Amino acid sequence: MIKHLPHVLLLALTLPFAGTSCAGRMNVSEKMMWSTYPLVTFRGAATGFVINHRDPGAPGGKIPVVFTSVHVLETMGKGPLIIGFRIPDAAGGARVALLAFIPPKTTGKKKFYVRHPDFDIAAFALHIPAEIAARADIPSCLNENSLSRDGKALHVGEEVSFLGYPEVLPGTDGAFPLLRSGRVASYPLGTSQAHGRFLINSDVYPGDSGAPVFINNTGTRPDLVGMIIQRVSPKASDFSHFAVAVDADVIRETLALVEASENHMAPAVPSPSPKPAH
Repeated sequence: MIKHLPHVLLLALTLPFAGTSCAGRMNVSEKMMWSTYPLVTFRGAATGFVINHRDPGAPGGKIPVVFTSVHVLETMGKGPLIIGFRIPDAAGGARVALLAFIPPKTTGKKKFYVRHPDFDIAAFALHIPAEIAARADIPSCLNENSLSRDGKALHVGEEVSFLGYPEVLPGTDGAFPLLRSGRVASYPLGTSQAHGRFLINSDVYPGDSGAPVFINNTGTRPDLVGMIIQRVSPKASDFSHFAVAVDADVIRETLALVEASENHMAPAVPSPSPKPAH
């Protein structure tokens, strides 16, 4: 059935909403999979992940904030943006549903999303109508505390994992992303010389933009350290075994922009600075 509400279309079978617990027996990678979603427009596809942002005035005290690459949102035009998400069932499985987000009409150059001034990363708060949220939540095991801090800085050679939807594989059961890994290949990290980025020695493909990068440790809480923004060579035919990721500070700054936009405050991120030559 189709539910038509302002700016949001839910295309799904009517199912009882069971919810998913991030405190269950899932490991870190499985929690990250439940937090990562495919995003599609009529002109492109990418990966997105959700961070639950604290908001006492929102249902449940949180608002899902979707992160992805700017370039896929720029292909939307008048929309829609299709978010493939999962409805958990009582048996621990998942049914796939589609959430169609139609951008609200705005005046001037104002967009429904914010973008970081220096990087190909965007985010927006997804205000789900109560009628839809009661049957189909957007599960995520990530919140502000999931973002890596300076005390857990990355080091060269450290293995990181990322989740994406490469177009080389048409689809997966349950619309879950594919897990891959690589080692941090650039130095220094987390300093002004790093310019908010780092390299991973791993192949990425169209559709992987927006993939969350995390440390797959033996603990129970995801440690989000970055987001994939591009491969070193933009041409798919060129050999490239390196991916470019922004670090956790850039994600944190983008989240601050979302909060400022929601509260109609001045941005907390400095104005764009010249990018270093590649």
